[in-house]
Parts: sequence; structure tokens; C-alpha cells
Amino acid sequence: MHCKTAWEDPATRRAWRRTAVLRCAALPAWLLGFLAWLFAVVMTPVWLLVLWLPVLCVGIWYALLAVVAAASLARTRRVLRVYPWQAGIAEAKPKKNGSTQFAVPDPERPEKTVSLGYGGLIGTRRHFWVRAVKDGQVAGTWFAGDPRYLGVVAVPGPRHLLWVAQREATDSRMSPRKKGVSPGARALARAAGARVGMD
Repeated sequence: MHCKTAWEDPATRRAWRRTAVLRCAALPAWLLGFLAWLFAVVMTPVWLLVLWLPVLCVGIWYALLAVVAAASLARTRRVLRVYPWQAGIAEAKPKKNGSTQFAVPDPERPEKTVSLGYGGLIGTRRHFWVRAVKDGQVAGTWFAGDPRYLGVVAVPGPRHLLWVAQREATDSRMSPRKKGVSPGARALARAAGARVGMD
């Protein structure tokens, strides 16, 4: 917790490697499952194809979720290389739509909080954060990042790293946030991979 950045902490690097192994192991499993279902569909008579089609669609969806989870590893590491851990500042709350909301104090106005969300999609309801927050298993959280742009949430330790971001910080169709953010905070967010707009 006394490191300049979260990545300098050996426990953080171990947690990231553990996350990488789990996500990269899940990816080939889903892709092989998808290929198996595709083979079954090709070998199935046309009249049975209607029964296999929903299974194929579910397989494709979960394969895409595995690809997205594996792709977030680099973004997670980038944030951890820029920001330090802050203990106990992110409050995790379940939402009615099955997602999780993290309320984090605004770095420049601590009396206000900024919300970051995760989940709410098919296939994410059984994710650790959605399940654990709903069941009240998460007592405290660590946060590295700027909640106005992006960050990484973790269970103290750290464990269960989760990359979260504001949509305007990653979506090129939206205008990046500029109002109420100092040039220094924008520079850090840019280094962490967020869209912050032109100076």
C-alpha cells in the first residue's frame, strides 16, 4: 500500500498473473466448446438444426465473453502501472438489474462520489463481484484509478481484480470528460488508457 503504483506491489503482480491464468484458460475451453457445437450442427440433419441453434447461440455468446475477459488483462495492467491502491474507498452495492455499482469519491471533490458499474449482461450474473456483493461477502474494496475515467477494483489482498470504466472514457462515439478535471488528473488517465480529449 506504500508503493508509488499498484503494479510495484508483488502481491498485485501475483493477483494479475492468477487472473491472467484463469481467463486465458477459460478462452480455449469456450472456443473448443464452440467448435464442438459447430461440428455437431454441421453433422445434424436440417430438421434437428432448429434444436441446436439456441445452444450454438449461447456458445457463441460465452466465447465472446471469454475473449472480452482475456482482452481486459492488458487494460488492467495499464491502470495498475499508473495508479496506487487506495484501501476502502470504493463502496460496492448490488443493483436491481443484477449488476454491481462501485461508488468512489471524486479525487478532486471528496465530498462527492462517482459511480462505476459492472454486470447486468447475460453471463455476468455469476461473476464473483456480482455474486459476492449481492450476498454481502465483500466487506471492503481496494481501488486504483480515477473513477471519473477508469480503474481497477479488488478485494483486499489484492484478489479478484476487475477493470471498470466510464463509457465516455472508452467509447469513441462519446465526448470524453473534461469538465472538473485538472490537467494532471487527465494526464494520468491518458497514461492509464482513458480517452480524455485534447488539451
